[in-house]
Amino acid sequence: MDNQKRENLKKTYIRMLQQERFVQASVEISDEYGLYDDLGKDINDTCGQIEIDDVDNIVDKYEDDVKWLEKNLAIIENRFAYSVKKIIDADESQMMHLKDAFYKMGAEVNPEYEGKPVIEIYWVIRNLLLDGGKSEEFNKIVDDTYDEVVWTRTRPTTMKYWTYWDLDFHKYYTELRRAFIKGILEKTDIEFVVIEENVISLARR
Repeated sequence: MDNQKRENLKKTYIRMLQQERFVQASVEISDEYGLYDDLGKDINDTCGQIEIDDVDNIVDKYEDDVKWLEKNLAIIENRFAYSVKKIIDADESQMMHLKDAFYKMGAEVNPEYEGKPVIEIYWVIRNLLLDGGKSEEFNKIVDDTYDEVVWTRTRPTTMKYWTYWDLDFHKYYTELRRAFIKGILEKTDIEFVVIEENVISLARR
């Protein structure tokens, strides 16, 4: 595998690991509020599990195995959607606790962007969110200045998994995603702004 493809696999797997952390947030909320006896086992039995290992070990092992990536992308996408579905089915008001958990996970990220253009923090965020697919490039940057980056979003392939589990993609996935992003931005002077439904910006206040 050439270096670019290897780097792409590494980025994808890092995003998959972050998405697994999102799944575990649902499990922790279920345990804390007594929603299910063992949601983690239910998710594993229903959706399967991805292989958790050092990033470089995964790349070394599967760099030429396209089917492994396709299979594990489907697993982690289903795990995330299904975990949220189970929480919502048990008690929709728990969405508040999910959003809070996602915000806190975002706040744990240290973007280290001081003295750099806003596009740097855009890539910090971008490299932590899977958004479906192998390339994950569903954003198109339309304006990029030192103090602001504006992009448009096309429909990510991850949406089909939420549709499969009969979940409102924008009501649940989009809101959780935004909570995570706002957590990342918590200690910065950068604001996340939805200009239109699919036009978004990061800008210094």
